[in-house]
Amino acid sequence: MEFYGYKKCSTCREAHQYLKNLGFTTDFQDFVENPPSVETLRTWVTKRGDGIAPFINAKGTRFRELDLKNKTLSEDEWFSLLSRDGKLIKRPVVVVGDEVLVGFDKAQYDAISGAKRT
Repeated sequence: MEFYGYKKCSTCREAHQYLKNLGFTTDFQDFVENPPSVETLRTWVTKRGDGIAPFINAKGTRFRELDLKNKTLSEDEWFSLLSRDGKLIKRPVVVVGDEVLVGFDKAQYDAISGAKRT
């Protein structure tokens, strides 16, 4: 399991602790300090299978600062932006095998925990 988030984000810290309480051991990788590469982002998007939109933090401050709501960007442009600025990535991101979870959803975390036990 890989866990990516922003260490100053309370939701990310809560999600990481929730996974620990479920018995998972994983490092907290801060993608604001060290954003994922374009290649890593493409892998995540491919594994999820529903495009880049779920990875864009459209409610974040940085999104508003850059006025991205009023811009039309290609997928390649999004990959480039996200790989340079981790604050534009919706968080947290959890990678478990071929599954990529975006955001903190206890039901999804419980489901991967159940799969781990079987």
